[in-house]
Amino acid sequence: MAPLPTLPIPDPTLEAVDREIVARASAGPRRRYLGMSSIAEPCERKLWYGLNSEQDPEPFSARTIRMFNDGHRGEDVIISLLRMVPGIQLHVRGDDGRQFRVEDYDGRFAGHLDGAIIGLIQAPKTWHVFEAKVCNEKKFAKLNELKVKLGEKQALEAWDPIYYGQAVAYMSYTGMTRHYLVAATPGMRDLTSVRTNENPVYAMRLKAKAERILNAKYPLARISNDPDWWQCKSCQWRTVCHQQPESDA
Repeated sequence: MAPLPTLPIPDPTLEAVDREIVARASAGPRRRYLGMSSIAEPCERKLWYGLNSEQDPEPFSARTIRMFNDGHRGEDVIISLLRMVPGIQLHVRGDDGRQFRVEDYDGRFAGHLDGAIIGLIQAPKTWHVFEAKVCNEKKFAKLNELKVKLGEKQALEAWDPIYYGQAVAYMSYTGMTRHYLVAATPGMRDLTSVRTNENPVYAMRLKAKAERILNAKYPLARISNDPDWWQCKSCQWRTVCHQQPESDA
């Protein structure tokens, strides 16, 4: 008989660390605007809840929060690496010292850019919206695969529709016509990039979607009525959403 797998021995100290991570993240203020970074999210009901629900969402796990924090740290590393290249100007703050913000509908639809960059060797005279993303190795490899298969300018939309929607919205609201995304694996061991063109038609659709969500008095339609649907299972609003009758939408 094969030996049974040995389960890891729990560490009460690290378990306490995880509890603190979740508690501190949950104690932060709720965002009270519709984010451009998530406007391409396929479930409009999810976006509506994030903006309007009086209940708190289910908290992210400590592991997920650590992943988010890893992404924030990775952004700073990527920026410092790009700035080493002669001729590159990468701005991450406005004249007021704050992160670049774009907004509409009296600030109820808004987003914060990682930066604006000019001086790329492949397009030295063109300003690009800049974004940095840290992802796992599998997703990183998929981006490189799509660049070869579809071409660089089409890869972002196929790779991550939500990132693509963010890129399109930021280009539309800044007036820049190109977007430059640098993706990295954890620890910034591997880097790749993708440039994307503006898409004014899709930008208008996203703006109309934002207006629809902002003006809705009741929750919009669910993406699925099955709480075990794959997109619902990981949603922070799963419990709230599926406890409320669909007729309220």
